[in-house]
Amino acid sequence: MRVLLVDDHPMVRRGIKAGLESAFEKDIEISEAGSVAEAIDALETGSFDVAVLDLRLGEGSGLDVARHITENDLPTRCVVFTSVKSPRSVIAAFESGSVSAYLEKDSDLEPLAEAMEAAAKGFSMLTHADARAAAAELGSQGALDRDSLTKRELEIAELIADGLSDSEISETLHLAASTVRNNLTTIYQKVGVESRTLLAGLVWESRKDLDVL
Repeated sequence: MRVLLVDDHPMVRRGIKAGLESAFEKDIEISEAGSVAEAIDALETGSFDVAVLDLRLGEGSGLDVARHITENDLPTRCVVFTSVKSPRSVIAAFESGSVSAYLEKDSDLEPLAEAMEAAAKGFSMLTHADARAAAAELGSQGALDRDSLTKRELEIAELIADGLSDSEISETLHLAASTVRNNLTTIYQKVGVESRTLLAGLVWESRKDLDVL
C-alpha cells in the first residue's frame, strides 16, 4: 500500500509512520508531507492508494488536499485522522468527494490501519448517513424559518432534503437548471448555510417540528 501521510507536526508524523509500519509490517510505503502545498506536490509526482490527512495544517486544511484529489480525478482515497471533530468538519469531509473515513486521533492506531485497508479496497466508512446525522446535529442548533422562503424556494429546499440533485429538481419542478441554482443560492443566503447538506439538516429538523404541531 502506498500512503501519503499529511501532518504538520514532524514528531506526530514519525509516531504515526512507525506505528503503521509496525501494523502493516512490510506491506506499506509511506511518504510524508507537512503542508497542503507539500501534499499536492507529492500527489503530482507520485501515485498513492491512501492519503492520511490531519485537518489543521498551518494555514491550510487536510480537506484542501482531499478536494484537490477529487477535482483532479486522482485515484487516491483519503482518511481523515485528526484531533478536531465537529459536525461541520464531518460534513465537509463527506462533501469533499474523496474521504472514506473520519477518525479522531488517539493512542491506538488499529482503527486507522483498518480504515486505510478499507479505503484502499474501495470501501467507505464515511457514509451519507454520517453526513445526515452531522447535519441534523447542526440543524438542531438552529431553525429553518419557513416563512422566510417563497413557495418555490421551500419546494426546492424540501427536494434537496429528499436527496434530489439539481438536475432532478429541475425535471421535477419543470424549471431551468440555472433557475434551480439561482434559487438555491438565495436559499443559502436566507437561512445562513453554505451547503446542501446543511440545508437538508435544517429541513429535516423543521419537519420534526411540523410533526409535533
